[in-house]
Amino acid sequence: MIQALHMMIQVIRMKGFVLHFRNQNKAIRLPSVGSGIRSLRVLIMHYGLRTLFAALFLMGLIVGALSGRSFDKTIVERLDFLFVTNIEARLQMSAFSIFSSCFVSYFLFIFLLFLFALSAWGFAAVPLLSVAKGFSVGLSSAFIFSAYQMAGIGFYILVILPGVVLFLFNLVRYSQESMRLSLCWMRMSIFGCERAPMRDGAVKLFIQKSVHAFLRSCACAVADMLLWVLFIGYFHFT
Repeated sequence: MIQALHMMIQVIRMKGFVLHFRNQNKAIRLPSVGSGIRSLRVLIMHYGLRTLFAALFLMGLIVGALSGRSFDKTIVERLDFLFVTNIEARLQMSAFSIFSSCFVSYFLFIFLLFLFALSAWGFAAVPLLSVAKGFSVGLSSAFIFSAYQMAGIGFYILVILPGVVLFLFNLVRYSQESMRLSLCWMRMSIFGCERAPMRDGAVKLFIQKSVHAFLRSCACAVADMLLWVLFIGYFHFT
């Protein structure tokens, strides 16, 4: 009798172990290789070009910062309509003039991207604009740092840099749309593989996104103007 009870207890323990082992097997699920590849492909399709343009901007920024001191002061100050270099001259400007100068520097890049998007070979020039914008930012920062020392550094970080960062996101996003439409024209002109409805839909969508990019540029210029008006009194450039 005792031996029978002992055997029954061992059998129950073995069944419990088997059930527990099966539950553990059901809880472990390894991700499939196919789903991982699909996720990576989606990330590259959505963010690959943006990452590329951001990297090109950073490369231009480094080159501009390193070569900033080698540029002649008079040449750099003449390019003040493209990026802030002559702070003393801008101190005499009104708020609307500051907004206009900042907006012109932003709008120039957006307008060039718009033109490149309408060309079959414009996609080759789109990445160059990210490099050019990064170079201008690096050049202006190096010039301001060397010309105005600590006051220039604080002024650049607090007043100029926020608008530059905001416009960077706008530039990267719109550059992607510009390159896609330019590639669409290229495929149509060489291979004739774009249908008219798809082409017209792509152009219509690009026009809508161009308006959004224009409005975001206005917002960046407004941010620059507000920061300039609010904080310019705390800095003294001698």
